[in-house]
Amino acid sequence: MSGRELEGSANRMCDANHIRAKIMNSKLEGAGARACWFVGAMHGGTDDQLPRFLKEGIWENGYEDKYLDVVKSVQVGDRIAIKSSYTRKHELPFDNRGYTVSVMAIKAIGSVVENLGDGRTLKVEWQQFDPPREWYFYTNRSTVWRVLPGDWLTDALIGFTFDDKPQDISRFCNDPFWQERFGDSAVNKKRFHWTHFYESVADKLIDFKDKREKLVAVIHDIASRVDGLSNLQDHFQDGTSGPLRDICPFTVMGVFNRQTTEVNRKTIATELAKFLGVTVPVPESFDGVPVLNNQRSWFFGFDNKRKTDDIDILWEVFTQAIDFAVSDDPDVRTTFISAYDKATHCYGVGWNLTMGLYWIRPWSFLTLDGQSRQYISKKINIQIGLNGPKRYCNAHDYLSVSDALEARFKEESFPVHSFPELSLVAWKMSSTEVQDDQNRWKKSVLLKVSLLRQEKNSSDFTRQEFLDRFLAALQEEYPDNNSAENTISYQLQRLRDEGQLEFVSRGNYRWLGYDDGEIEPIDGPSVITPDPYSVENILADGCFVNRPKLEKILERLRTKKNLILQGPPGTGKTWLAKRLAFALLGQRNESKVRAVQFHPNLSYEDFVRGWRPAGDGRLAMVDGPFLEMVRAATIEPAIRHVVVIEEINRGNPAQIFGEMLTLLEADKRTPNEALELCYRRGDDERIYIPDNLYVIGTMNIADRSLALVDLALRRRFAFIDLEPTFGEPWQNWVHMKCCIDYEILAEIEKRVRSLNDEISADKNLGSQFRVGHSYVTPPFGAPIIDSREWFRQVVDTEIGPLLDEYWFDSTDKAQKTRERLLEGF
Repeated sequence: MSGRELEGSANRMCDANHIRAKIMNSKLEGAGARACWFVGAMHGGTDDQLPRFLKEGIWENGYEDKYLDVVKSVQVGDRIAIKSSYTRKHELPFDNRGYTVSVMAIKAIGSVVENLGDGRTLKVEWQQFDPPREWYFYTNRSTVWRVLPGDWLTDALIGFTFDDKPQDISRFCNDPFWQERFGDSAVNKKRFHWTHFYESVADKLIDFKDKREKLVAVIHDIASRVDGLSNLQDHFQDGTSGPLRDICPFTVMGVFNRQTTEVNRKTIATELAKFLGVTVPVPESFDGVPVLNNQRSWFFGFDNKRKTDDIDILWEVFTQAIDFAVSDDPDVRTTFISAYDKATHCYGVGWNLTMGLYWIRPWSFLTLDGQSRQYISKKINIQIGLNGPKRYCNAHDYLSVSDALEARFKEESFPVHSFPELSLVAWKMSSTEVQDDQNRWKKSVLLKVSLLRQEKNSSDFTRQEFLDRFLAALQEEYPDNNSAENTISYQLQRLRDEGQLEFVSRGNYRWLGYDDGEIEPIDGPSVITPDPYSVENILADGCFVNRPKLEKILERLRTKKNLILQGPPGTGKTWLAKRLAFALLGQRNESKVRAVQFHPNLSYEDFVRGWRPAGDGRLAMVDGPFLEMVRAATIEPAIRHVVVIEEINRGNPAQIFGEMLTLLEADKRTPNEALELCYRRGDDERIYIPDNLYVIGTMNIADRSLALVDLALRRRFAFIDLEPTFGEPWQNWVHMKCCIDYEILAEIEKRVRSLNDEISADKNLGSQFRVGHSYVTPPFGAPIIDSREWFRQVVDTEIGPLLDEYWFDSTDKAQKTRERLLEGF
């Protein structure tokens, strides 16, 4: 390097302290809200541009057709880091329990000094880390990763990268998303220890991609010695039958993932592991592992059905999936998508492809077996796209639901936090909801077997006869079931196992129950029916608004669709909102009511739809609570659904609702009014709000910190005023439920009314600042032993501080008002 080059390089790298100061200033100028950028330096997956970037004081986007708009959005002064993401299983600074860990090396940090605006080039003052600093768990494989502060994950990453703060490894290990593998209690948890073995088997199988005859030979050998491994006869193009001659890796793993005893599964797994050289012990438990139907345990069709390259295609998606699970190269995702979509066109491949992916990398891939699909769609209300062949998932559908789930896994309140846990919970659900569904299916099939016997005047029938006669009818009866043919096969096997059908020969059955009288009617699923709920129940729960007004409120809600309860603090707005929702539904059904609280930091992306970090740091498009309720109401058009928004004016409603604000209008609740969202899952996706979705908001109009409500919002909502309500209904309820004497209640009411008169007369306050009855209404069923002491505590700890806020510029007035409230008490 010449002397001029050395001087230029020194000037660009300059003094580390100077660059560090500029980076710190970037943080301060952004007031904690500016984005930080984590970018890659590998072009084409192998060409490391880091030395050039540092030398020239730049960063360049290696793509001409990706990330252009994102790079254009980078601002001068933003903090930026060059990173490299990978995985590691050994030589980690903590006990990883044998699991693979996501790692992100921070190679350099800097501050953006110029954006050329071409979507490709940034000028940056860099400070190199040599050696790079390693960050664990919360990583990202994208070339450009925009990170905003605001939650503990992103704050920790930003602090580690730019402020030299250490990573709190223990907190990450014990976060719900990672604790099953790395947490302090993980050693004692045996739920998912099987994942080590399954991943090790998959790793060894890679070496047999071009040595498949050895795999076939050992499987035939195991089948000859071990019970539970059958169905290994192929049907060839020339019409003959014989032993299977070729095999895919998923079918190999399927030999110990069939419907057989756990002892047989362990024996088969042990034999296979011995051949492959797997040293990880065979698992003691298979919790959360979906299994194949014994009658359909291959991932490909018979030789006379499948195409010549079907098995090669399955090997390709297998190897690409393993690469995709760990690779930092964005192009690997594209390659996996292509391989997945090719595999979906292979004969015999359906939902089992997702099951196979889950087996080989259970922490990275989602299984969409029947139980998991029901759990995802019915329990956590995430829609599964069905845009692949025969209404299965294509790669886009599959990755969309996977990314959405990974983003939700990081939410502490989410019911599951990993793909293995989701699979386990879904399978446990099978003993209730899924079992109900399966029982309905069994009775439907049995009823149609009886009908077929009557039509044929014979108890003998074939599986094909049954399908030809009833498949279409059963698909119409169970529209959510995308594998009705497989379900029918399973139910025929159940009936055979229960002794109601006799298996005569392959595909031939005989019904044994036709002399046993009538078949019992098909029952609906045994679910708990919610209790009825009406205006009577609202009043019985302790509402002091009279019946005529409640009925008028409900009528306005039914016609306007959107309603806001507003009033002074303590008038029971939130309490009443949810009960109005139940009364609208006609039943106390919590599953049809979704409560959300608005606050200043809530955004459109939180409430409707937006991008969130997924499991490996990638961004996933995730539906928020409002769009989830839109989906739920669309699926059940005959059932009302309600979104309850607490403190709707505490956020920015117009911004949070976005285009949904237009769709809220009662006369726009049709598909014809559907609009494109800011974030779309496809070019042709349009959303409308169904007619059976209602919105109830609450608004505290006494909060000085809140701005006036947007006029566009006012036009779309009916507004109902709630007043402080005392009198006989209030006294009777508090006396009966809390055992407070009427004399004391009358005195409390008199004093609070007097206080409210004073507040209303104050020109700086007004009636909207009055004190509501909730302040002096004890919780339901809480007997008050000393009613005078209880009232003193209410004044000292609730009403008094409120008065101090009201008369913040006149503390003497607030204190004297307190004293008048308690005089004689």
